[in-house]
Amino acid sequence: MKIRWLRVAVAGVLVEVALLAIAIPLNMTPPGRAVLLYSVIPLCIAGTLMGGWWAARSADGHCVIHGLLVGVVAGLIYGVLTWRIALPLAYIIGNYLKLAGGAAGGWLAQRVRVNGVPAS
Repeated sequence: MKIRWLRVAVAGVLVEVALLAIAIPLNMTPPGRAVLLYSVIPLCIAGTLMGGWWAARSADGHCVIHGLLVGVVAGLIYGVLTWRIALPLAYIIGNYLKLAGGAAGGWLAQRVRVNGVPAS
């Protein structure tokens, strides 16, 4: 099994940068905090799904593992950035669901390949 570590790392970093680019401005205002509290879980899943798909679409195999690793990288980055901060439960759940989102993106990339549609 050959893991494309560079794609996994780049995708994980890009996912986390995109999520932080959305979260930081929203967190600056009281209405934005409420919006973020309700949107953090779908954003985490959608972000890692796209990142997992991107990383896995050119993998030679084990697409789900590639996607899962994207979720691991994104989750670890967020964990390092927030390890001393008390977070709402939704943020913690969203961080763990990055694993599921990344794996779903890898599964999607594998599914597209099986159906014969080029993943380009």
